[in-house]
Amino acid sequence: MKPLQFCASALTGILLTATLSGSALAATPETHTNTPGVSAADVSETAPGLGDAGLGEGDSGDVTTADDSAQGGDAAADDTDDTPSETTVDARTDEVTTVPLDTSDVTIIGATWEGEDPELEIRTRDGDGWTAWESLPTDDEGGPDLTSAEAAQIPADSHRSQSVALPVLDADAVEVRAADEQADTDDLQITQVSTAVTRADAQVAKSAGGLSTQAATGPAVDAQISAKDLRAKIVTRKQWGADEKLVRCATDKTSSAKGVFIHHTAGSNSYSKAQAPAIIRGYLAYHTQNRGWCDLGYNFLVDRYGTMYEGRAGSLDKAVTGAHASGFNSWTIGISVLGTYTSSAPSTAAQNSIKQLVAWKSGQYGFNPTGKMTLTSGGGATSKYALGKKVSLNVVSGHRDTSYTECPGIAFYNRLGSIRTGAKALVPGLTPPPTKAPAPKPSPKTKSYKTKGAIGSYYKKHSAKTGKPVGPEKKLTNPNGAYQTFSEGTVYWSKKTGAHFLTKGAIRKAYKRVKYEKGVIGFPSSDKQTFKHRKSARYQNFRSGMITWSPSTSSHVIYGGFLTKWKKMGWERSKLGLPTADRTVKNGTKRQNFERGHMTYTKKTGIKVYIRK
Repeated sequence: MKPLQFCASALTGILLTATLSGSALAATPETHTNTPGVSAADVSETAPGLGDAGLGEGDSGDVTTADDSAQGGDAAADDTDDTPSETTVDARTDEVTTVPLDTSDVTIIGATWEGEDPELEIRTRDGDGWTAWESLPTDDEGGPDLTSAEAAQIPADSHRSQSVALPVLDADAVEVRAADEQADTDDLQITQVSTAVTRADAQVAKSAGGLSTQAATGPAVDAQISAKDLRAKIVTRKQWGADEKLVRCATDKTSSAKGVFIHHTAGSNSYSKAQAPAIIRGYLAYHTQNRGWCDLGYNFLVDRYGTMYEGRAGSLDKAVTGAHASGFNSWTIGISVLGTYTSSAPSTAAQNSIKQLVAWKSGQYGFNPTGKMTLTSGGGATSKYALGKKVSLNVVSGHRDTSYTECPGIAFYNRLGSIRTGAKALVPGLTPPPTKAPAPKPSPKTKSYKTKGAIGSYYKKHSAKTGKPVGPEKKLTNPNGAYQTFSEGTVYWSKKTGAHFLTKGAIRKAYKRVKYEKGVIGFPSSDKQTFKHRKSARYQNFRSGMITWSPSTSSHVIYGGFLTKWKKMGWERSKLGLPTADRTVKNGTKRQNFERGHMTYTKKTGIKVYIRK
């Protein structure tokens, strides 16, 4: 999908609230709906549900903390099911799609499509009538890093173009239309994920309110298990009602973290304390079921009252890789504040909680909140930096620093300087005293190995690439040759191919699949090379074949007639693209798949090329 110059949550004004005055609401035009049996006039005018009891933000960013958690509790039933429910309806660019809602639920609304961006718009209805139409822009979140295991498992239907996912509060209906009715858009669908607000949510709101900086360092504050150094309560996944059955796969982890990316989510800033857990449950369902991510995208979330929530599972005590900043998820922590902060910054309570989280994690992983970090881009359509580009960033950065987005909103982004300095001031109080390190054990003596002949000559010229020898040279027979292992890989030699280096990694794994030099492709006949017309892809030649690799295709072996045909078609520039699988044989037919098609071979037909349309 095309990158946009604004954040998923950078909507002007406060979108989708139930507190707009009647004079601000647009008159209802005559519309056509493709929701079976429902029109804009037929949707019942129900009274608003769980509102915010007039809570709002002053110029200072503070939140009036009246007991709206109790109000939310009164409105929720004891036996309400907090499992999100999902409904998807087909839509058209030349019609208005109406979706009826339950005012007592928190609903996440999003759209997906194939083809051109229809430039969607959305409006909601509460007891006062319809809001004005607002943009429902294309998503710019990005998701998992392109080369990660999480990205590899995303279902194909989750790669469709999609809008942002917006929380809708206290509304009895939502309508979606295309501003560009003539767009060449196919299979447009509107999805709602609705979650009930329960008495358990109200109880969490009462007991887990945000803590001030002073209270966070006081002796009376209960310590959170696995987060006891924070000296503040974090609402765990169990407490906010995470449905662990929605988790699709085990998320990636790194040994440490280098810094933090700050985000905002989307939609209204006027949610109640009791609605916040329901919003998070909705995001968990939407991120896993609609976008195909392993788990909730953010490591932590903070609401406008300063309540801190555990996001992606394991984030309390491990460096879990999120899906919050495509290309820069690895080695970073994603913290997102519920709401939209383009015109006003988050509340003081929310900012203080972010400072605490940053200080706590900086003590855990040893980074400086006011310092710099160097990250390597994992690429992706929404990233500002190409795959493999090394980037120097603030340890506490905003999403907009690496992606084509305005996230976390300009008003919030302008506060990141005070977030950094405030977090650094908290580090000494949130970091446990260092423990005495055990006396280091003497390092074992490393054995040295000699090199000789052609392999020795190669090593002398390329020692920076091979590393030191870690084993002796060994002879090979049938076919005849030799090899020697080095710290960074293996140098192979044969009389017909000469000496060449095989690095550790994906190409070596593919070589192993075909039984190394005794397999169909023989000894390496070149070192690893970069494709001339595809700089992110690599290849290595062998006596009777080739192994190719790219971030999106992984490594695969191609040889024989298929290799000859691919060469004639233009290698990586061919209409087929790169191989996406090794050769297979079934019922006498040989086949190899490529990015945009496949080849087959039988004795009767010879080689046939099929290009996918």
